Amino acid sequence: MKNKICTFGDSIMRGVVSEGNGVDGKPVYKISENNFVSRCERRLGIKIMNFACFGSTTTQGMKYINRYASEMKDADFAVFEYGGNDCDFDWKAVAADPLKPHQPKVTLARFVEQYQALIRRIRSLDIKPVLLSMPLIDPDRFFDFLSKGLNKDNILDWLGGTTMRIYQWHEMYNVELFKMANQLNVPIIDITTPFLEMVHYNDYLCSDGIHPNERGHALIAETLTHKAHAYLD
Repeated sequence: MKNKICTFGDSIMRGVVSEGNGVDGKPVYKISENNFVSRCERRLGIKIMNFACFGSTTTQGMKYINRYASEMKDADFAVFEYGGNDCDFDWKAVAADPLKPHQPKVTLARFVEQYQALIRRIRSLDIKPVLLSMPLIDPDRFFDFLSKGLNKDNILDWLGGTTMRIYQWHEMYNVELFKMANQLNVPIIDITTPFLEMVHYNDYLCSDGIHPNERGHALIAETLTHKAHAYLD
C-alpha cells in the first residue's frame, strides 16, 4: 500500500496502557510497543505518523495539526480519536462540592464545534479525515480510579447514585461522533462494537476502566486492519 497516514488523539491513540499500580494505588502508565497504531503499521506495511498526546482533547487538536502540518504535507489520511478526555470532569471539584453544577472539560456542543473545525482544517490541507469511535468504558472501574483519595460518596451523589451515569455520559459523546460523521460525510470506523460483542468486555480494558489493555489494542487493530482496505489503495 502506498498511502501515508497521520493520527491525532489522546492517550488511547498514543498507545498508553497501565502496568500495575504505584505506591499511591493509582495506575502506572507506559506506551505499549504493541499498541493498535503500531500493530496496524506493521500489518498493513504502511507509514503511520502518530501525533496523539496523553490527556489531549479537541481543544488541543488544532494546535497539534498546525504544529505538525509540514511533517504531514504528503499524508493521504488523518485519523482522529477524541472524546474520552473531552467528556471527563474535574472530579476533585465534584467531590468537594457535589451540589454545585459542574461542566466537563469540553461541553458536548463545544466538542462537536471543535471536532468539525479539525475536520475542516485537515481537508484544507488536502488530507482525507477518518474518525474512530470511542472504545467502551467500564464505569465501575473508572469510578474507583477517579475517586481515589476523594470523597466517593459525594461523587456518587452527584452522579445520581449510580456509576452508570459515567457510561451514559461517555456514550453521549460517542453518539455525536456518528452523527457528525454522517452530516459531514466523513468515514467513521466503529471500534465500539467489537468491545460490545465481548461477553466480558472489561477483560480488554486496563484497571482504570478507560484505557484498552494489550488485548484491547489487539482487538482494535484487528478491526482497523479489516476495515482499512475499504479506504486504502
